[in-house]
Amino acid sequence: MISVYLLLILPFVGAIVAFIAGKQKKELAFWVAEAVGMTLFGIVLWLFVNSSKPIDIPIEWFRFGEYSLGLGIYIDHLSFVMLLIATGLGLLDIHFSHDYMKEESDQPRYYAKILFFIGGMILLVSAKELSGLFVGWEFMGLASYLLISFWHTKKDPADAGVYAFLYTKFGDIFLFGAIGLLFYYTGSLDLQTINQKALSGEISQSVSYLIAIFIFIAAIGKSGQFPLFPWLMRAMEGPTTVSALIHGATMVNSGIYIVARMFDFYLASEALIIVAAVASLSAFIGATSALVQSEIKKVLAYSTMSHLSLAFIGLGAGSLAVGMSHLTNHAVFKALLFLSAGAIIMVSGHTKDLWKFGGLKSKLFWIALFMGMGALSLSGIPPFSGFFSKDAIVASVFTNPQTAHLIAALTTIAALLSVAYIFRVWLLLFHGTPRDKEVFDRIKFPSKFWIVLPLGIMAVITLVLGFFQEELSYYIAGKNLEEVHVDNLVFYILGGVFALGFVVYLFYAKYPQLRDKLSAQPLMRSIHQVLFNGYYVEKMIGFVAKDVVVGFVAKTVSFIETNIIDKAVNGVVVVFEKLFILLKITDKPTPSLQISTMTLGVVVVVSLIILRNIL
Repeated sequence: MISVYLLLILPFVGAIVAFIAGKQKKELAFWVAEAVGMTLFGIVLWLFVNSSKPIDIPIEWFRFGEYSLGLGIYIDHLSFVMLLIATGLGLLDIHFSHDYMKEESDQPRYYAKILFFIGGMILLVSAKELSGLFVGWEFMGLASYLLISFWHTKKDPADAGVYAFLYTKFGDIFLFGAIGLLFYYTGSLDLQTINQKALSGEISQSVSYLIAIFIFIAAIGKSGQFPLFPWLMRAMEGPTTVSALIHGATMVNSGIYIVARMFDFYLASEALIIVAAVASLSAFIGATSALVQSEIKKVLAYSTMSHLSLAFIGLGAGSLAVGMSHLTNHAVFKALLFLSAGAIIMVSGHTKDLWKFGGLKSKLFWIALFMGMGALSLSGIPPFSGFFSKDAIVASVFTNPQTAHLIAALTTIAALLSVAYIFRVWLLLFHGTPRDKEVFDRIKFPSKFWIVLPLGIMAVITLVLGFFQEELSYYIAGKNLEEVHVDNLVFYILGGVFALGFVVYLFYAKYPQLRDKLSAQPLMRSIHQVLFNGYYVEKMIGFVAKDVVVGFVAKTVSFIETNIIDKAVNGVVVVFEKLFILLKITDKPTPSLQISTMTLGVVVVVSLIILRNIL
């Protein structure tokens, strides 16, 4: 189908055209990107409406002997959901960028990278084989590095790009290994074939378990889960529009997608409990760390870590419908929250510190409203979409005997804390009086068409999606969210949500002196430091990688070089010096020396002959 091929090729062609056209006149880069974004979304919508069955286009890459590797295309319901997220939110992000990046001199490079990023996600979710998926996976890894370090002349963004590259590449090594193992044991990289062979028992459970863990490690790297999440926080050094793409539409979703795409394989391998266990710890770390961050984007970054973990938990608890429904809901409200934050950062002169705001609802009413709708969805307040999928995730861990204990407890805590950290952000931004008058005075309402419109669209979507959760989950997996509900659970969750919301209101709006008095306690200061630094996971990784691994290797190499190689070389010099002295005496030979030398030579030769005959 021409439309499918156009969907795959257009982003990369558009990236080249946007870059070249932008070099002639920088505004052209945006218009090319906007046109390509609209076309991509239009193609996906057309295919979505007109495809009654999965699109399956086999393409052979190359063949050797009886084996062949493909780069085919397979687009089913799961792929369509991901494509709508990538192209729809990608288009809104590009539209928002018109004003957000207006003062940027290097717009051609920015829009070219954005289109390349979206193209990588399209390729990944449209791949029939792991070979094609891996290409899209690596394209996105490259694009994220280039976009996070977009302002590469500054140290922090440049370092952040390197961090993202190294952390995700660590996981990619395991994905590459898993691909090799799968090809060795199955002779195929076709995702449908692999799932079928795993379910039929053609792959041993021990082998499939190891492969599943390898793939999950790669997913941990891409989706910013424990312990490979520090790059996700450093990625906030890039433009906020890039953060919205990474956290909402593309990068972090790919890790969850690969587990969802191989869901039958994970069921057969019995590795889903590992997914749920790691994800529940990640959700707890992300939610608790988000409570104390002072930068608006850092709060949202830890929130992404926590909510993606909730989606992983849904999968780990055995429900594809629950996990992917929450991923879909999260993509919308997280892109909305990031772009709302971007609008505030833009109009405030790139101020990110929450404690420098306050009282913004008087100047930014519509942004306050739309960001509030995103916050309500993230918190799990009905009728917004986040409520239904969060409720289903908590229910799924309680109904699964394997996850009904510690995993369920960590999941519930993380789900409830969502309201605390996001309500805190909203209050610090929009409630009360300005805490920094200089920042407040320079704030002006942004463009309604370029900035407010995409926020309004996403706010409406996150509300409307709440009324179609059963249809969404049934479309993804043929299973309704109602099937995993627990009686009265919703009332307990809502009770906890409103109780936490009331506490946050008291601490950050009504009686801030209580907050200040509590935070002044030594124990609370220590806890604050642990949470603020993400449980010091980055420092621990740095210690292990730099001091233990690199330090041990460096010391080992130094020891070998000094005590073995250098001494061996120096020893050769000493040997030859001694040999030189020995041979020097033959420089002026005497008859007796010549006779002695000849006799010694004869004795050596005869001895060797006798020894040879004996042996």
